[in-house]
Amino acid sequence: MAWSFAKGSYDMNKTDIKKPRVAVATGKNREETVRKADSLVGDDILSKVTDRVIIKPNFLSSVNPLASTQAGAVQPVIELLQNSGVNTICIAEGGSRSTMLALDNFGYRELTQKFDIEFADLNHDGFSHSFDILTSNRERQIAEYTDFITETDTVISVPVAKTHDTAGVTLSVKNMMGCLRRVHRPRMHGIKIGSVLSRMAEKLWNSIEGHPYVFKSFSGVVFSIVKNLRSRNSKKNETLDPGLLRQAAAISENLCRLGKVLMPDIAVIDAFDAMEGDGPGSTGTPVDMKIAVAGTDPVACDAVMASMMGFDPLSVGHLYLANEHGLGVADLDKIECVGEDITLHTRRFKPHSNYPVQKRWREAWSD
Repeated sequence: MAWSFAKGSYDMNKTDIKKPRVAVATGKNREETVRKADSLVGDDILSKVTDRVIIKPNFLSSVNPLASTQAGAVQPVIELLQNSGVNTICIAEGGSRSTMLALDNFGYRELTQKFDIEFADLNHDGFSHSFDILTSNRERQIAEYTDFITETDTVISVPVAKTHDTAGVTLSVKNMMGCLRRVHRPRMHGIKIGSVLSRMAEKLWNSIEGHPYVFKSFSGVVFSIVKNLRSRNSKKNETLDPGLLRQAAAISENLCRLGKVLMPDIAVIDAFDAMEGDGPGSTGTPVDMKIAVAGTDPVACDAVMASMMGFDPLSVGHLYLANEHGLGVADLDKIECVGEDITLHTRRFKPHSNYPVQKRWREAWSD
Protein backbone atom coordinates (compact mmCIF):
# COMPACT_ATOMS: atom_id res chain seq x y z
CA MET A 1 0.00 0.00 0.00
CA ALA A 2 1.49 3.32 -1.08
CA TRP A 3 0.80 5.63 1.85
CA SER A 4 2.47 8.90 1.15
CA PHE A 5 4.67 10.04 4.01
CA ALA A 6 7.53 8.52 5.95
CA LYS A 7 7.07 6.54 9.11
CA GLY A 8 7.73 8.13 12.47
CA SER A 9 10.92 8.09 14.44
CA TYR A 10 10.08 6.08 17.53
CA ASP A 11 9.60 2.37 18.11
CA MET A 12 7.23 1.39 20.92
CA ASN A 13 8.98 -1.98 21.17
CA LYS A 14 12.02 -0.31 22.71
CA THR A 15 12.17 -0.89 26.46
CA ASP A 16 13.10 2.74 27.21
CA ILE A 17 9.81 4.03 25.80
CA LYS A 18 7.26 4.59 28.54
CA LYS A 19 3.71 3.52 27.86
CA PRO A 20 1.31 6.46 27.56
CA ARG A 21 -1.19 6.67 30.40
CA VAL A 22 -4.88 7.05 29.64
CA ALA A 23 -7.40 7.78 32.39
CA VAL A 24 -10.88 6.28 32.26
CA ALA A 25 -13.49 7.55 34.71
CA THR A 26 -17.21 7.32 35.33
CA GLY A 27 -19.53 9.50 37.37
CA LYS A 28 -23.05 10.72 38.08
CA ASN A 29 -22.90 13.73 35.78
CA ARG A 30 -20.72 15.11 32.99
CA GLU A 31 -18.70 17.52 35.13
CA GLU A 32 -17.94 14.92 37.81
CA THR A 33 -16.93 12.33 35.23
CA VAL A 34 -14.52 14.63 33.36
CA ARG A 35 -13.13 15.95 36.65
CA LYS A 36 -12.33 12.40 37.79
CA ALA A 37 -10.58 11.57 34.53
CA ASP A 38 -8.54 14.78 34.67
CA SER A 39 -7.50 14.14 38.26
CA LEU A 40 -6.27 10.64 37.48
CA VAL A 41 -3.70 12.04 35.06
CA GLY A 42 -3.54 15.59 36.40
CA ASP A 43 0.23 15.56 36.83
CA ASP A 44 0.67 14.26 33.28
CA ILE A 45 -1.59 16.99 31.91
CA LEU A 46 0.05 19.81 33.84
CA SER A 47 3.50 18.63 32.78
CA LYS A 48 2.49 19.27 29.16
CA VAL A 49 1.05 22.74 29.81
CA THR A 50 3.22 25.70 28.93
CA ASP A 51 2.15 29.34 28.88
CA ARG A 52 -0.80 30.01 26.55
CA VAL A 53 -3.46 27.29 26.45
CA ILE A 54 -6.22 26.71 23.93
CA ILE A 55 -9.13 24.45 24.85
CA LYS A 56 -10.66 23.16 21.61
CA PRO A 57 -14.25 21.83 21.92
CA ASN A 58 -16.25 20.45 19.01
CA PHE A 59 -19.17 22.42 17.57
CA LEU A 60 -20.30 20.20 14.72
CA SER A 61 -23.84 21.36 15.40
CA SER A 62 -25.07 24.69 16.76
CA VAL A 63 -28.28 23.20 18.15
CA ASN A 64 -27.85 19.46 18.83
CA PRO A 65 -26.14 18.90 22.22
CA LEU A 66 -25.45 15.25 21.39
CA ALA A 67 -23.25 16.27 18.45
CA SER A 68 -21.25 19.01 20.19
CA THR A 69 -19.11 19.49 23.29
CA GLN A 70 -21.05 20.88 26.24
CA ALA A 71 -19.61 23.51 28.57
CA GLY A 72 -19.84 21.00 31.41
CA ALA A 73 -17.06 18.96 29.80
CA VAL A 74 -14.78 21.99 29.51
CA GLN A 75 -15.32 23.44 32.98
CA PRO A 76 -13.26 20.79 34.87
CA VAL A 77 -10.37 21.36 32.46
CA ILE A 78 -10.42 25.09 33.20
CA GLU A 79 -10.58 24.37 36.94
CA LEU A 80 -7.56 22.07 36.78
CA LEU A 81 -5.55 24.69 34.90
CA GLN A 82 -6.53 27.71 36.99
CA ASN A 83 -6.08 25.86 40.29
CA SER A 84 -2.52 25.17 39.18
CA GLY A 85 -1.82 28.79 38.34
CA VAL A 86 -2.42 28.64 34.58
CA ASN A 87 -4.35 31.78 33.67
CA THR A 88 -3.71 32.38 29.97
CA ILE A 89 -6.56 30.23 28.69
CA CYS A 90 -8.74 30.63 25.61
CA ILE A 91 -11.57 28.44 24.34
CA ALA A 92 -11.32 28.33 20.55
CA GLU A 93 -13.43 26.63 17.90
CA GLY A 94 -14.63 27.10 14.36
CA GLY A 95 -18.15 25.71 14.27
CA SER A 96 -19.38 23.80 11.27
CA ARG A 97 -22.38 26.08 11.27
CA SER A 98 -22.76 29.08 13.62
CA THR A 99 -20.09 29.22 16.32
CA MET A 100 -21.84 32.05 18.16
CA LEU A 101 -25.14 30.18 18.27
CA ALA A 102 -23.34 27.16 19.71
CA LEU A 103 -21.90 29.40 22.44
CA ASP A 104 -25.42 30.43 23.42
CA ASN A 105 -26.94 26.96 23.23
CA PHE A 106 -24.24 24.92 24.97
CA GLY A 107 -23.47 27.09 28.01
CA TYR A 108 -20.24 28.76 26.92
CA ARG A 109 -21.35 32.36 27.48
CA GLU A 110 -21.82 31.68 31.20
CA LEU A 111 -18.64 29.57 31.36
CA THR A 112 -16.36 32.24 29.90
CA GLN A 113 -17.85 34.87 32.20
CA LYS A 114 -17.56 32.67 35.28
CA PHE A 115 -13.86 31.96 34.75
CA ASP A 116 -13.00 35.26 33.03
CA ILE A 117 -11.55 33.67 29.91
CA GLU A 118 -11.84 34.56 26.24
CA PHE A 119 -13.40 32.75 23.31
CA ALA A 120 -12.05 32.82 19.74
CA ASP A 121 -14.12 31.98 16.67
CA LEU A 122 -11.59 30.30 14.41
CA ASN A 123 -13.80 30.75 11.35
CA HIS A 124 -12.96 34.46 11.36
CA ASP A 125 -9.20 34.20 11.72
CA GLY A 126 -6.40 34.40 9.18
CA PHE A 127 -5.38 31.25 7.33
CA SER A 128 -1.81 31.69 6.16
CA HIS A 129 -0.74 28.12 7.00
CA SER A 130 -1.52 25.00 4.99
CA PHE A 131 -0.57 21.39 4.40
CA ASP A 132 -0.96 18.97 1.51
CA ILE A 133 -3.84 16.50 1.47
CA LEU A 134 -5.16 14.08 -1.16
CA THR A 135 -8.39 13.73 -3.10
CA SER A 136 -10.08 10.35 -3.25
CA ASN A 137 -8.20 9.84 -6.55
CA ARG A 138 -4.87 10.71 -4.88
CA GLU A 139 -4.58 14.13 -6.47
CA ARG A 140 -2.92 16.85 -4.41
CA GLN A 141 -4.84 19.73 -2.87
CA ILE A 142 -4.28 21.87 0.22
CA ALA A 143 -6.05 22.48 3.51
CA GLU A 144 -5.47 25.83 5.18
CA TYR A 145 -5.57 26.21 8.94
CA THR A 146 -5.97 29.02 11.43
CA ASP A 147 -3.05 31.25 12.37
CA PHE A 148 -4.40 31.38 15.92
CA ILE A 149 -3.44 27.78 16.62
CA THR A 150 0.19 28.49 15.70
CA GLU A 151 0.38 31.29 18.26
CA THR A 152 -0.41 29.09 21.25
CA ASP A 153 1.75 26.78 23.34
CA THR A 154 -0.62 24.04 24.50
CA VAL A 155 -3.73 22.64 22.80
CA ILE A 156 -6.30 20.58 24.69
CA SER A 157 -8.81 18.78 22.46
CA VAL A 158 -12.19 18.17 24.15
CA PRO A 159 -14.47 16.27 21.75
CA VAL A 160 -17.63 14.22 22.16
CA ALA A 161 -17.39 10.49 21.35
CA LYS A 162 -19.30 9.77 18.13
CA THR A 163 -19.47 7.40 15.20
CA HIS A 164 -18.70 8.84 11.78
CA ASP A 165 -19.81 8.29 8.19
CA THR A 166 -16.33 7.78 6.70
CA ALA A 167 -13.77 7.87 9.54
CA GLY A 168 -15.44 5.25 11.73
CA VAL A 169 -15.14 7.33 14.88
CA THR A 170 -14.61 11.03 15.53
CA LEU A 171 -12.63 11.81 18.67
CA SER A 172 -9.75 14.07 19.78
CA VAL A 173 -7.54 13.90 16.67
CA LYS A 174 -10.35 14.45 14.20
CA ASN A 175 -11.67 17.28 16.39
CA MET A 176 -8.76 19.38 15.14
CA MET A 177 -10.54 19.72 11.79
CA GLY A 178 -12.30 22.65 13.45
CA CYS A 179 -9.02 24.57 13.07
CA LEU A 180 -9.18 24.31 9.28
CA ARG A 181 -10.67 26.93 7.00
CA ARG A 182 -14.31 25.93 7.08
CA VAL A 183 -14.70 25.58 3.31
CA HIS A 184 -11.63 23.31 3.19
CA ARG A 185 -13.00 20.73 5.61
CA PRO A 186 -14.92 18.82 2.91
CA ARG A 187 -11.56 18.37 1.15
CA MET A 188 -10.47 16.17 4.05
CA HIS A 189 -13.03 13.66 2.79
CA GLY A 190 -11.28 13.52 -0.54
CA ILE A 191 -13.63 15.92 -2.32
CA LYS A 192 -12.00 18.15 -4.91
CA ILE A 193 -13.30 21.71 -4.47
CA GLY A 194 -11.87 24.69 -6.34
CA SER A 195 -10.46 27.70 -4.51
CA VAL A 196 -12.61 30.33 -6.26
CA LEU A 197 -15.87 28.58 -5.42
CA SER A 198 -14.83 27.91 -1.85
CA ARG A 199 -13.76 31.53 -1.23
CA MET A 200 -17.06 32.86 -2.62
CA ALA A 201 -19.02 30.48 -0.41
CA GLU A 202 -16.94 31.45 2.60
CA LYS A 203 -17.57 35.19 2.16
CA LEU A 204 -21.31 34.62 1.87
CA TRP A 205 -21.27 32.16 4.79
CA ASN A 206 -19.49 34.60 7.11
CA SER A 207 -21.67 37.55 6.10
CA ILE A 208 -24.96 35.85 6.98
CA GLU A 209 -23.83 33.91 10.03
CA GLY A 210 -25.42 36.43 12.38
CA HIS A 211 -28.85 36.01 10.78
CA PRO A 212 -30.17 32.69 12.16
CA TYR A 213 -33.03 32.02 9.76
CA VAL A 214 -31.16 33.01 6.62
CA PHE A 215 -28.09 31.14 7.83
CA LYS A 216 -30.08 27.99 8.62
CA SER A 217 -31.41 27.87 5.06
CA PHE A 218 -28.04 28.65 3.50
CA SER A 219 -26.11 26.13 5.60
CA GLY A 220 -28.71 23.49 4.76
CA VAL A 221 -28.09 24.12 1.06
CA VAL A 222 -24.30 24.02 1.51
CA PHE A 223 -24.33 20.76 3.41
CA SER A 224 -26.72 19.25 0.85
CA ILE A 225 -24.31 20.23 -1.93
CA VAL A 226 -21.36 18.68 -0.07
CA LYS A 227 -23.38 15.53 0.59
CA ASN A 228 -24.29 15.30 -3.09
CA LEU A 229 -20.66 15.85 -4.11
CA ARG A 230 -19.55 13.03 -1.86
CA SER A 231 -22.32 10.80 -3.18
CA ARG A 232 -21.49 11.66 -6.81
CA ASN A 233 -17.80 10.98 -6.25
CA SER A 234 -18.65 7.63 -4.68
CA LYS A 235 -20.67 6.54 -7.72
CA LYS A 236 -18.23 7.46 -10.47
CA ASN A 237 -17.45 3.79 -11.11
CA GLU A 238 -21.18 2.97 -11.26
CA THR A 239 -21.15 1.17 -7.92
CA LEU A 240 -21.29 2.65 -4.46
CA ASP A 241 -18.40 0.77 -2.87
CA PRO A 242 -15.34 1.90 -4.86
CA GLY A 243 -16.00 5.60 -4.28
CA LEU A 244 -16.76 5.15 -0.59
CA LEU A 245 -13.61 3.09 -0.23
CA ARG A 246 -11.55 5.89 -1.75
CA GLN A 247 -13.21 8.44 0.53
CA ALA A 248 -12.48 6.24 3.57
CA ALA A 249 -8.87 5.93 2.46
CA ALA A 250 -8.60 9.67 1.77
CA ILE A 251 -9.92 10.77 5.15
CA SER A 252 -7.68 8.24 6.90
CA GLU A 253 -4.61 9.59 5.12
CA ASN A 254 -5.67 13.21 5.47
CA LEU A 255 -6.42 12.94 9.18
CA CYS A 256 -2.97 11.49 9.67
CA ARG A 257 -1.52 14.45 7.77
CA LEU A 258 -3.62 16.75 9.94
CA GLY A 259 -2.04 15.12 12.97
CA LYS A 260 1.41 15.91 11.63
CA VAL A 261 0.72 19.65 11.87
CA LEU A 262 -2.11 19.98 14.41
CA MET A 263 -1.81 17.13 16.89
CA PRO A 264 -3.18 18.35 20.24
CA ASP A 265 -1.00 18.06 23.34
CA ILE A 266 -3.76 16.74 25.57
CA ALA A 267 -7.06 14.95 24.98
CA VAL A 268 -10.14 14.96 27.20
CA ILE A 269 -12.95 12.94 25.62
CA ASP A 270 -16.52 13.38 26.83
CA ALA A 271 -18.50 10.16 26.46
CA PHE A 272 -21.04 10.79 29.19
CA ASP A 273 -23.64 10.95 26.43
CA ALA A 274 -22.07 9.49 23.29
CA MET A 275 -23.46 8.99 19.77
CA GLU A 276 -23.86 5.83 17.72
CA GLY A 277 -25.38 4.95 14.36
CA ASP A 278 -25.42 7.36 11.46
CA GLY A 279 -23.34 10.05 13.21
CA PRO A 280 -21.73 12.43 13.58
CA GLY A 281 -24.73 14.73 13.10
CA SER A 282 -28.44 14.87 13.72
CA THR A 283 -29.23 11.31 12.60
CA GLY A 284 -27.03 9.67 15.25
CA THR A 285 -28.63 8.25 18.38
CA PRO A 286 -27.56 8.61 22.05
CA VAL A 287 -25.61 6.09 24.09
CA ASP A 288 -25.66 6.47 27.88
CA MET A 289 -21.95 5.77 28.56
CA LYS A 290 -21.22 7.96 31.62
CA ILE A 291 -17.50 7.81 30.74
CA ALA A 292 -14.67 10.30 30.24
CA VAL A 293 -11.16 9.63 28.95
CA ALA A 294 -8.09 11.85 29.37
CA GLY A 295 -4.36 11.75 28.70
CA THR A 296 -1.37 13.34 27.01
CA ASP A 297 -1.26 10.99 24.01
CA PRO A 298 -4.38 11.89 22.01
CA VAL A 299 -3.97 8.89 19.70
CA ALA A 300 -3.87 6.58 22.73
CA CYS A 301 -6.92 8.30 24.22
CA ASP A 302 -8.79 7.87 20.94
CA ALA A 303 -7.72 4.21 20.76
CA VAL A 304 -9.01 3.49 24.27
CA MET A 305 -12.29 5.28 23.58
CA ALA A 306 -12.71 3.53 20.20
CA SER A 307 -12.16 0.21 21.96
CA MET A 308 -14.87 1.01 24.52
CA MET A 309 -17.16 1.85 21.60
CA GLY A 310 -16.61 -1.69 20.32
CA PHE A 311 -14.10 -0.91 17.54
CA ASP A 312 -10.62 -2.36 17.12
CA PRO A 313 -8.49 0.83 17.16
CA LEU A 314 -6.03 -0.59 14.63
CA SER A 315 -8.90 -1.15 12.18
CA VAL A 316 -9.76 2.58 12.26
CA GLY A 317 -7.82 4.07 9.35
CA HIS A 318 -6.49 7.30 10.83
CA LEU A 319 -5.62 5.67 14.18
CA TYR A 320 -3.75 2.87 12.44
CA LEU A 321 -1.80 5.34 10.33
CA ALA A 322 -1.07 7.64 13.28
CA ASN A 323 0.33 4.64 15.13
CA GLU A 324 2.41 3.56 12.12
CA HIS A 325 3.81 7.04 11.58
CA GLY A 326 4.81 7.67 15.19
CA LEU A 327 2.18 10.30 15.98
CA GLY A 328 0.95 8.35 19.00
CA VAL A 329 0.08 4.87 20.22
CA ALA A 330 -3.05 3.04 19.06
CA ASP A 331 -1.99 -0.46 20.13
CA LEU A 332 -3.89 -1.20 23.36
CA ASP A 333 -1.13 -3.57 24.54
CA LYS A 334 1.23 -0.58 24.64
CA ILE A 335 -1.09 1.74 26.58
CA GLU A 336 -1.46 1.93 30.36
CA CYS A 337 -5.06 2.54 31.40
CA VAL A 338 -5.70 3.96 34.89
CA GLY A 339 -8.98 4.28 36.71
CA GLU A 340 -11.87 2.22 35.45
CA ASP A 341 -11.43 -1.21 33.87
CA ILE A 342 -12.28 -0.56 30.22
CA THR A 343 -13.64 -4.08 29.75
CA LEU A 344 -16.42 -3.28 32.24
CA HIS A 345 -17.50 -0.23 30.25
CA THR A 346 -17.21 -1.46 26.68
CA ARG A 347 -20.34 -1.12 24.59
CA ARG A 348 -20.75 -2.40 21.06
CA PHE A 349 -21.86 0.82 19.38
CA LYS A 350 -24.06 0.58 16.35
CA PRO A 351 -21.68 1.79 13.62
CA HIS A 352 -22.60 4.06 10.75
CA SER A 353 -24.44 2.28 7.94
CA ASN A 354 -21.32 2.89 5.79
CA TYR A 355 -19.18 0.87 8.20
CA PRO A 356 -18.94 -2.31 6.08
CA VAL A 357 -17.12 -0.18 3.50
CA GLN A 358 -15.20 1.96 6.01
CA LYS A 359 -13.44 -1.02 7.56
CA ARG A 360 -12.08 -2.02 4.14
CA TRP A 361 -10.26 1.32 3.72
CA ARG A 362 -6.91 -0.44 3.16
CA GLU A 363 -8.21 -1.90 -0.12
CA ALA A 364 -8.82 1.45 -1.82
CA TRP A 365 -5.25 2.38 -2.70
CA SER A 366 -3.70 -1.07 -2.70
CA ASP A 367 -2.45 -0.86 -6.28
